[in-house]
Amino acid sequence: MSPVQAIFLTSLFGGVVSLVAAVGVARLNWRRDVAPFGRRTDSVKVLARPASYAAASAAGSIRTLAGIGYGLLGVAILCLLYQFFADAARALGPKP
Repeated sequence: MSPVQAIFLTSLFGGVVSLVAAVGVARLNWRRDVAPFGRRTDSVKVLARPASYAAASAAGSIRTLAGIGYGLLGVAILCLLYQFFADAARALGPKP
């Protein structure tokens, strides 16, 4: 396994775990004046505006977990792009 693959898998797994944890914290601290979390609840909106759905005391931790998760998923996407362009350059480069 190459270092790029290891970084990709680690950041992908870490990002997913962080986003799931953010949704879990949001559900545990759900505001009583908002409709309950269900299948029609848009998780992206909950993570983007946690103060609208969860208690104000938990909004900071939800934002932090979501930011870490999105950042790690961004690293995974950058690893994919790096590997794509590295393979393309190797395939299209001069032949020995």
